[in-house]
Amino acid sequence: MPTIKEKLNNLASNEPSKWVEKAEWRVAHAGWLDRSAKIAIKVLRTIRAIGLSQKDLAENLGVSPQQVSKILKGQENLTLETIDKLEKVLNISLIELPYYQSVSKFDPETFIGSIVYIKNQVTSDTSNYNDLQEPKSCNEENKYQNLKLVS
Repeated sequence: MPTIKEKLNNLASNEPSKWVEKAEWRVAHAGWLDRSAKIAIKVLRTIRAIGLSQKDLAENLGVSPQQVSKILKGQENLTLETIDKLEKVLNISLIELPYYQSVSKFDPETFIGSIVYIKNQVTSDTSNYNDLQEPKSCNEENKYQNLKLVS
């Protein structure tokens, strides 16, 4: 009958443990791992709520069931393409972007002031600035003429 020490030696691996490297990797990738886990939870809740199996989800996404399993473990570095497919198939939003507001009022004097500032920065660092010209001054009648807003 083997002793406890012999049993432990049989269970012990000859390979050194890599737990330190794995822990360091998790710390280095904590940002996307956290987001991946949150996406996995939301996807799991959604497929359970609508009664969709992982196999059916894989078919709808055009991926293998193994890929869906990886996604649902919350440790997959998802591409934007995969996230987009998940959002469309499940009719959910997984990534929210802050509201983008375009500029509705344009002040050419501020804009020209920025150009002058940039020109001063450029000319202070270079000796050849003969081809740079001062911006033309604007009067009240024509200050918005020939300006186009780009959104």
